[in-house]
Amino acid sequence: MIKFKIQNSKFKKLAVNCFLLFAFYFLLFTSSAQSVSASLDRDKILLGEQVTLQFTLNNINEATTFVATWPQLQDTLAHSEILKRTLIDTINVNSVNTYQQNFTVTSFDSGRWQLGPFIFIIQDKTSGKQIQLTTSPLFLTVLPVDVSSMQEYHPIKDIIDVQTSFNWMPIIIAAAVILLAIIIFIIIKKGKKRITTAPKIILKGTPLERAIEKLQVLQMEPLSSVAAIKKFHSEIDFITRQYFEEMLQVKALQLTVTELFARMNVYLQNAQLRSKFRQVFELNASVKFAKYMPQEEESKDTLKEIIKSLHQIDESVNIARSNADRMVSKY
Repeated sequence: MIKFKIQNSKFKKLAVNCFLLFAFYFLLFTSSAQSVSASLDRDKILLGEQVTLQFTLNNINEATTFVATWPQLQDTLAHSEILKRTLIDTINVNSVNTYQQNFTVTSFDSGRWQLGPFIFIIQDKTSGKQIQLTTSPLFLTVLPVDVSSMQEYHPIKDIIDVQTSFNWMPIIIAAAVILLAIIIFIIIKKGKKRITTAPKIILKGTPLERAIEKLQVLQMEPLSSVAAIKKFHSEIDFITRQYFEEMLQVKALQLTVTELFARMNVYLQNAQLRSKFRQVFELNASVKFAKYMPQEEESKDTLKEIIKSLHQIDESVNIARSNADRMVSKY
């Protein structure tokens, strides 16, 4: 009998412990369970008045759960219009989030309108399991504006005669703009100077005489440095090419040595003279680009050879022109 009482006492103690443990987990679960709500700050408005609709989602543990679906409301909602919406606001306490969002709602249809229910979906990050939370429906009563007690709400008024005068301002502005445009046109026209053609430059002497005169001045230049020698040969090259342009109408200043003498075959029929002249041009190019640096005596001899060759070219060209003129006049 005693043994049975002891066992009965142990059984009662075990049952009490199990009950307390169950109650603890139940309270823990219910305290951390997610909840959602939708609310209106008032459930009755007049036509055109505004009311605030608020969503609240509680107890979302950001370490284990996230919001998969949040209601996306359109601009119109059950005879109502959403005028403004705020961003979703997050309140975090010990890694547990509460989310809120407000909507400013109005309506221009009188009646009792149901808003919702609204559906939220949360998802477990580990298992992927989703839980659907649904709010209770809300009811918004929209009342018409009572104007029956207002006397002469929009009374009919007599026509009021308004004395009008002609508005001269547009005409004055238009006349001022036209006058200003005419003045500007006259000033611009008078300010323009007559385009005068540049007087034609008359060169003295023949192309040969001008070239020889420049070369003789160059012959007096001292060649005491490398820079002076390079300048000396560059000047020879330029003066000679300028002579070709004036005498033969060949754009010699723009051509390379190879391109120049490809055209000079027509004017320099003497192969020996043409070869000698080409050697001089190649020498000038070598000095100009620092590939070869001659002595002073060689540079002076080059200048003398250029002067002699120019005389020969000028004589050959003049003879060719004279023969061509005689042939043309003959036929």
